[in-house]
Amino acid sequence: MRLDELKRSVILRVFGSEEIYDYLEKLFNDEERISLEFNPTPEPSLSLPGVKIDNSEIYFHAVPKQNELQSFIHAIKIVAEGVKEGSEIRIITFVTPICPNCRATVDSINTLAQKFAIGHHIVDATMFPDFAEKYGVMSAPTTFIGRMKFVGAISLAKAEKYIRDAINGDYRDYLAEKLMGGEMDDVKTLIVEEGLGELLGELMGHEEFVVRLGAMATAEALKDEKEVVEGVKRTLRKLLKHEDARIREDAAMMLGMLGDEGDVKELENLISEGGRVADSAREAVEEIRRRDNG
Repeated sequence: MRLDELKRSVILRVFGSEEIYDYLEKLFNDEERISLEFNPTPEPSLSLPGVKIDNSEIYFHAVPKQNELQSFIHAIKIVAEGVKEGSEIRIITFVTPICPNCRATVDSINTLAQKFAIGHHIVDATMFPDFAEKYGVMSAPTTFIGRMKFVGAISLAKAEKYIRDAINGDYRDYLAEKLMGGEMDDVKTLIVEEGLGELLGELMGHEEFVVRLGAMATAEALKDEKEVVEGVKRTLRKLLKHEDARIREDAAMMLGMLGDEGDVKELENLISEGGRVADSAREAVEEIRRRDNG
């Protein structure tokens, strides 16, 4: 294997695995621009054996063979172009050696990881099954961009869009996509752990009916999460004034489920509107008072 075209020398920093070190030493024994370093402890951020490519934030937790080898070589070439310092967002991609879609996903994300200076860990799920199980990985590729989870191949354009969203802390489109796909468990986890109650409420005003329905079902499932509920209620009060009567009707219904006496006055203001919105507001007030009265 010849990598003479590399623009600069690259150090492969192996952590905690003599197997990986010995494999890479044989693979690159005639490469003048590739050198190896060995650290007997696991790579600290994931506490797994692996190899870090030079001073980049690209890591392979694998013995890079078959499809993984092609991605590994491609990553070395990307890193040789130059290393930046940047975002604290971390990406983890779970792969397997014979996965047909893993290489394209890994190569795309490595390119973006270098562009945005983001840490990218490529983890062989067959080599570290317990670690994959910890993340709930059932198939490859599975990619985590910050707190966002994607199962299956992910295009360069989609990966870049969600990397930018992760950097900006913008989860709206991601949550809408998950709700469209019926992946409520991922939505609930993110909403609770990131305190995104207000955003969940906003999704009840989404242009897609399936997203609105999923957001309402999620809020109902999280009704015992006080912080989330308070955030949802702040947004629902705004949605009571939405131009779309269907959204006003749904907002009133959800306030009946989640609200308290402090929400009654705003709900009563809708009763004068008449029609289905008024019926929903009236039922919401009755539900709140029935709940308050035990």
